[in-house]
Amino acid sequence: MKILRKKKWLLIGVAIALPLLTWALWPLSGDSKWNIEVNAELENGKHSYLAGLPSNAPKKPNIILILADDLGKYDISLYGGKRVHTPNIDSIAHRGVRFDQAYVTAPICAPSRAALLTGRHNTRFGMEFQPHRRYPANRLEYFVFRHFIDTDNWQVAPQFSFPDSDQRKDQGLPASEITLAEVLTQLGYKTALYGKWHLGYEPGFHPNQRGFQDFYGFTEAYSLFADSTDPGIVNAMTDEFSDRHIWENARKGACAIMHNSTEVEEKEYLTHVFANKAKSFIRQNKEQPFFLYLPFNAPHTPFQAPKAYYDMFPDEPNHTHRVYKAMIKCLDDAVGEIMQELRKQGLEEETMVWFSSDNGAALYTLSGDNAPLKGGKLSQWEGGIQVPFMMQWKGKVAPGSHLEQPVSLTDVMVTSLEALDLPLPQDRVFDGVNLLPYVLASDSAAAPARPSEPPHAALFWKSAFNQAMRSGNFKWMFDASTGTVQLYDVEADMGETKNLAQDLPEVQERLKSMYQNWQNQIPEAMWPGIMNHRFEYQGQVFYFRI
Repeated sequence: MKILRKKKWLLIGVAIALPLLTWALWPLSGDSKWNIEVNAELENGKHSYLAGLPSNAPKKPNIILILADDLGKYDISLYGGKRVHTPNIDSIAHRGVRFDQAYVTAPICAPSRAALLTGRHNTRFGMEFQPHRRYPANRLEYFVFRHFIDTDNWQVAPQFSFPDSDQRKDQGLPASEITLAEVLTQLGYKTALYGKWHLGYEPGFHPNQRGFQDFYGFTEAYSLFADSTDPGIVNAMTDEFSDRHIWENARKGACAIMHNSTEVEEKEYLTHVFANKAKSFIRQNKEQPFFLYLPFNAPHTPFQAPKAYYDMFPDEPNHTHRVYKAMIKCLDDAVGEIMQELRKQGLEEETMVWFSSDNGAALYTLSGDNAPLKGGKLSQWEGGIQVPFMMQWKGKVAPGSHLEQPVSLTDVMVTSLEALDLPLPQDRVFDGVNLLPYVLASDSAAAPARPSEPPHAALFWKSAFNQAMRSGNFKWMFDASTGTVQLYDVEADMGETKNLAQDLPEVQERLKSMYQNWQNQIPEAMWPGIMNHRFEYQGQVFYFRI
């Protein structure tokens, strides 16, 4: 009788456990909504536009686009920042124009870079989030990761629909989008990318397939700057969740250093490597037009710096901050070497030089701040989306000039095409504007009358439930998951300390309406975000999706 009773309970237990186990282990990936389809009409339009360009354009200005990684606006000295004195980066603005209020389209790497190279807001083509190589495989893994693994201020997004392995391969800058490199290659420019790509990992998304004839760098969001056991390198490893992940990946997979499609072993510190590659490229192509894209990975994690630079900051007591400062100083010297090479080759008057950062400083590893701006990377507060930005074009832009009105990094693509007297494709919306009328020296023969209207009537940001826009002095932010509204006068209150949403309801409603009109033009995200990042300000908790 006891045996029969035990069997009965065993059968009941199995009957209960089996469905639960099946439910827990059932794959969360493969939802058909994540089958990415390239817009065939835009892709055909792209090919028609490129085919219609002259293949041997007369010599036009060279273009150098230098991009720092997670460099805050006040990390450098140009805007009055005290963290590191950066005379070489600053000199680009001193010899040209400083943009006082420059914005990225997303407070995180890949979407921001996609907009930079296309002149279009990343959400125009559904690139709302980073390309993700890993999602929770099932509910059990999701539950364990969300509740039992220490992820610091990161939280797995409350979502149960993810792409499978085949769908993940299609994540990246869509083939329908036109990059600045593709246009310039068609015109007969020599093009090169030395640094971080992060716009897709699989064949078809590689830099060599997106207009860059020479590529040396890595395709992931990060890579080791150097061998961590090298005695000439100082490391600053932190216990922060994402930083641990970065150190574990080292130079494996997409973090490997590649020369075009071939993996190479690189022993030199990457900031030096990319600068040396750039100088060589300038020397080799001084007799023909070129486009040089330099997306440095400094000062993104992992925090590593040459000891010689670390020793420049003996008064910094915090080891991590000291390494961070050393990385920025090394970056500044690298920029100085590149600009010196340009002058040495007599190419300053023939070259348009841009410098910026893909988003604000990453406070989650630096444990610092972006004062006087609020927040940092991942957030849509000013510290996450307002970045250093400057441009030099000797003989065309008045030295030491500055533009106070808000601009966007999407303006690089559009301004560069205007400098080449090229029409924009008419089959798509461009969010960038031509900045030349605002920055050309008044005594330049090519200078038109300066427009009375600002470059942008409004700027927009979107990442899942995080929504924001700026129009005039006012910036509106809305968290659709909680209904939280924020409204700031960012001209009077750049630190976003006083929420005016209750005081100025008519302004709040006007900006909300403008945002909704813009959002109606935006397609759904091509793939989902995976993590929420937690920020706490004045006792209130906010989450931002990536």
